[in-house]
Amino acid sequence: MKDLILGLLIGGIIGLWFGVNLGKEQALMSNPFAGNRTIKELTNQLGDIQQNMSKKTQEIYDDSKKAVDEAF
Repeated sequence: MKDLILGLLIGGIIGLWFGVNLGKEQALMSNPFAGNRTIKELTNQLGDIQQNMSKKTQEIYDDSKKAVDEAF
């Protein structure tokens, strides 16, 4: 009985490890808990942030320029 429980426990852990990796479409022996962000994803995210900041900065500049022009 002890061997059966130990076998189920070890088999479950190994099966979970492989199952998570298969679900994430990673190599079977890779770490399933490692972050899977790639440089390309980070670059795209930083590019989006830069574009949003640029748009907001331009809006603030235009609004302040309009306010100054109206004041004088």
